Amino acid sequence: MKEESLVYVKLEYDEALQSKKDILSSQVNLLKIIKVIRHYRVLRLEELKEKAKMYRKIKELIANIKKIKTNFPKIKIPQLKKSDEEKEFKEKIKETQESDHDDILETQLQEIQNKLRAIGG
Repeated sequence: MKEESLVYVKLEYDEALQSKKDILSSQVNLLKIIKVIRHYRVLRLEELKEKAKMYRKIKELIANIKKIKTNFPKIKIPQLKKSDEEKEFKEKIKETQESDHDDILETQLQEIQNKLRAIGG
């Protein structure tokens, strides 16, 4: 073995005592962290088990729904044709809405022009 040169550092009693307290405090904190991590692992495992159960139940439910769907008879619902009156009514509503928007735009345009005239002259 090589000969190691040892270096000694002189500490005052108060400094040494404070250093020991700090080291012990750090150890306590590390032990608390380890405890929390272990508790987290237990909870995480429980969570994963519950999720696995839930996924199994969902798969069973989906399979049951598919079985039920296959057992029900198929019903054909006739498509209703839109009458010409309905089409005309919808077109009139669109026209009135567009004309209302045009009227609002015109009034806004007139207001802006009036303001420009007031500023300019």
